[in-house]
This record gives sequence, structure tokens and C-alpha cells, in this order.
Amino acid sequence: AYEAALAAAQDDAERCRAWLGLAAVKRITDDLDGALADLQLAKAAATRLQLTAEAALAHFLHGNVLFPRGDIEGCLREHEQALALARQAGAAEIEAEALGGLGDAEFMRGRMLTALDRFRRCVEVAKRGGFGRVEVANRGLVALMRWYAGDTKGGLDEALASIEAAARVGHHRAETVAHMSAYTCRYSLTDLAGAAMHVESALALSRQLGTKRFEGQSLIFRAELHRLAGRRAAAFEDMNQAFAIIAEKGLAFMKPPLLAMVAVASNDRATREKCLAEGEALLATNSMGHNDNLFRMEAMEACLGGEDWDGAERHAMVMEEFSRHEPSPLTRFFVARGRALAGHGRGRRDAALNAQLEGLIADGERFGYRMALPAMQKALDGVPAE
Repeated sequence: AYEAALAAAQDDAERCRAWLGLAAVKRITDDLDGALADLQLAKAAATRLQLTAEAALAHFLHGNVLFPRGDIEGCLREHEQALALARQAGAAEIEAEALGGLGDAEFMRGRMLTALDRFRRCVEVAKRGGFGRVEVANRGLVALMRWYAGDTKGGLDEALASIEAAARVGHHRAETVAHMSAYTCRYSLTDLAGAAMHVESALALSRQLGTKRFEGQSLIFRAELHRLAGRRAAAFEDMNQAFAIIAEKGLAFMKPPLLAMVAVASNDRATREKCLAEGEALLATNSMGHNDNLFRMEAMEACLGGEDWDGAERHAMVMEEFSRHEPSPLTRFFVARGRALAGHGRGRRDAALNAQLEGLIADGERFGYRMALPAMQKALDGVPAE
């Protein structure tokens, strides 16, 4: 439709709007280079013709294209410009979208509590203006940020409401995101049957949309469920499919958590060390907050499983350093857990460590991080690690 609109355009203003439409579609299908090319044309036309609302939309879409590429500063810059221009133009819908984009940028920087605030403000502006599709597009991200903030049960409720609302208005991309957030919350709460239901829905929707990034993420989630159920062959099959998608689409930012998952699943020390080293090398050049945190969480798990106490403590230290500007309940919890279990692995059995483990178990239950509790309970009970 937008190609037809471009062909039929009578002037540069109409062409600008057609380029914006084409860029939006290409972003959804992960044709990021094509989207960028259209946005350059749209930006030039909007600037030349002083189309402030269209310029705001162009900057918003540009920020969204930079997000999956891991360009944190670019993403933040584009969404800040979009917000300023939207307010200048009195374009409330684009203002809401730009606030959501700023949430994405803070998410990339690992500042999850600030991201939660931005996403909530986005949803408020969208709800006030009656912009239903913008509202549902961001509610699933509010849900994920609530998990980081130690409100997993609240995050799940938010995700379920978002799934229902997105399905009602036919916003399948938002529905996919909400299913992935619901998966994360149910997994964290150890509701693995519920988590599996959400991951299958996310996988089906991502394939229907042709969104390879979401398909790859869904496969990674499903691989973890297979691993926990002892289905190693199925787990590695899904991991290999995810690796293929990452290579095909140039989605390098997704690779570190997947490499860490392979390290957890592997019984071979050399494979574990190779995967973790490769993941760290990638993070050094292309770090995104969520993936950095997921990598460190899985890396600590891999090191603890392999009795590499130094490695577990090092990953805890790096995770703490990465989140130092804005530590969240999740990062504080997993850093402390990694250190406590490494200390126990070294042979510590003192009252102070036991008290720390008991406190972490209570915190984990309160935050909804139940998946992380059994190892600490076994340490307290004196049960050998599996």
C-alpha cells in the first residue's frame, strides 16, 4: 500500500508520508537497512518542508531501527529529538511513542527502573489520548520492567492484560512482546507449563509476522524449557535454529545470552569456557542492558555448575559494575546470590553465610525469583549440588 502511495504521490509531502509508512513496515520485518534508507529520504523532505510532526515520526522510527542494532546513544538521541518535535507539533500520539522509545533506550543502557518510568509515562499519555495501539505496544514492556523491579507477579498480571488488549485490537507485534514478557514472569515463578504456553504463542505470532528477531528469542526461551525438562536434543536443536537466525539477520546482540545457555547446558569444560569467552567478547563491542544481564546470570550459573568459583565471582562483579549507575532488585539479588553460592562452593559454612542465604531466599520469594531459590536452599540444607 505504501509503495502504491509513493508511486501515486503528487508532491514531496505525500512522498515523505509514504517513505515513513514503508520504513515502519520494513522495521517490523527486520529489513533495517531498507528502513534506514527510507527514513533518510523522509527526514530530508520533512526538514525541507518544515513538517514537524512528520520529522518527529521519522526520528522515532529511526530510534526504533537503531534499537535492535545495539546503538544505545543513537537510539537515545533519536527518541529525545522525536519527543521534543512531537511536543512542538502538539502530536500527542508521537509524544507517547517517543516516551516508549526512550524506555527502549534506557532498557538498552541497563537502567531498568528509569525504563519502567518511561514506559509507564508512555502508557499514561497513550491512554489519555485514546491511542490504543501505542498503549498495548508498551504495556508488555512495563510488565518486563516490573520483573526487573522485583514485582514479578505484578508484571505477569500486566503482561496478561496486555496480551488480551493486543489481541483485541489485532496488534500482533505487541501481543508477541507481551507473551515473551509473560514467559519471563512465569519462568521466574517456576510455572513452566504456563511459560511453555506463552513461548509457543510468541513463536507462532513471530513466524506469522515474519519477525526473525522475535522468532529467535522465542526459540531461545523454548530451548531453556527443553533443557530444564531434560530434553537435551530438542534444546540444542532450538539453540541451533536461533544461532542460524542470528547469523542470517546480523542480530549479534542476541548471541551472548544464547552462548551462555549453551555453556550451562554443556557438560564439557572446554565448551563452557569457549562459549563464555565468545559471549564476553561480543558484549565488549555490542552490549545491550537486558542481554548483558541475562548473559551474566547464565554465566554465573554455568560457572557454579562447573565449580568455577572464581568465574562465578567475576561475573557477579561485572554485573554489579554494569548496573552501578542504577542497580535494580534483580541485579542486586543475582549478584549477591552468585557470590553467596560461590562462597559456599569454596567450603564456607559460617553463620553469616547461612544468614545471607536465608535472606536471599526470602527476597527471592518476595520478588518472584523462585527459579533461583533451589540452589540456595540446597546449600542451606547441605544437599550436594547436582
